[in-house]
Amino acid sequence: MFRPHVFLSRSEPNGCDCNCWPARRAVMQVLRELDCEPIVVDRESLVPGQDWMEAISDGMGSAHGMLLIVSAHAIMSPHVQNELAMAELRNRHDGFPVMLLMLPEVDRDTLEKSRLGSLNPTRRQTVDWPDDGDLEAIRRDIAPQLELIRVGLNGSKVHHRVVHHLRDVDEPTLNRASATLGMPAEMLSPLIRHRVATGLLMERQSAPGNDPLRSALTELLPLQASTASRELIELSVTHARVPAADAARMHQTVQDEAPRVAVLPARFTDTARRYVHRVSEQPLPWDHFVAPITAGAGVLDGLVEGIRDFLEDQIDVYDDETLREHEHEFGPVVVIVPHPPDPDLVARLGAEFPVGILFLFVVDGALVGAAGPHTELEGLPEPREEEMNRTVRRFVRKYGTSWSN
Repeated sequence: MFRPHVFLSRSEPNGCDCNCWPARRAVMQVLRELDCEPIVVDRESLVPGQDWMEAISDGMGSAHGMLLIVSAHAIMSPHVQNELAMAELRNRHDGFPVMLLMLPEVDRDTLEKSRLGSLNPTRRQTVDWPDDGDLEAIRRDIAPQLELIRVGLNGSKVHHRVVHHLRDVDEPTLNRASATLGMPAEMLSPLIRHRVATGLLMERQSAPGNDPLRSALTELLPLQASTASRELIELSVTHARVPAADAARMHQTVQDEAPRVAVLPARFTDTARRYVHRVSEQPLPWDHFVAPITAGAGVLDGLVEGIRDFLEDQIDVYDDETLREHEHEFGPVVVIVPHPPDPDLVARLGAEFPVGILFLFVVDGALVGAAGPHTELEGLPEPREEEMNRTVRRFVRKYGTSWSN
């Protein structure tokens, strides 16, 4: 797991007998216990010949947040003032978080009247140093802010898209949804949306009766825009119900040599569409379509012609070069084939489309196991497959159409 870097802003003269040094040691210990990397600039950390301000600038540039130990020495320090000014500039630009640990010798009024007061430091999250120096109390108070830094570094576009959709949901509703999803309670407002997003996207089987995912969606919906409601429904249900292990198998298949073939035991092509969305790991799924299967002797020719028509008419792809280009920029095209993957069919498709396409065959579970170069997915038991598709249909009908909001 990635370790967030937290810049430690402080001032502690040698021989100081106040709380400066105990606070520094305690904070560094707590940060490491919470899987963060403290960044400390002092004489011991300077590279020979390195300028002090250069070191501070480098440290701030590599940090994901700052924790300022507010002591009687810190509020008089020009270095601390410079560090807080840098943090303020970053906060305005990219929301750089700043936390304040208030030592007993400095109260908020004194802080506001100090040389740091012009930077409005008390607008930031403040944590009071406990009288008994209890590390557990410090850990409890700063852990939510550190978690917020960590989720901000979460590279999942799907997660951040869900957080974006929850931006206008009020806190009482978010707290109820969070409790329904079994997520821990949280008082830090920006973190609640991340917690709810995590709960919505967490893989979980459907539960009979009062299902947590469906109950949470009922609590959160409708959103202000029907399109946002629909996307929240589709992303949540897809990630909660499609097994991550199957998505990983599909993703591995994409890395294989052609023909890239996966076989999904399922009753409905809608199920295949949700599998495509899950493996895409994007708010929008990879381009995909259900290939036309004609009855009679011309199945192969009709399938190849139908794929070429889709590629040309829908996504402006005409040959192997443009297929490679499309996969590089948007991901592979997924052709959903509601037909068993017999060897002749797979060989012909691989010869006609050697690059840029993943073939996802949808077959009855009893047919899985046929010989050939393909990845067999586990699929969902029939009741869970039906619940997944039914949930999307019902919730989109209720909340995700223009007339429903």
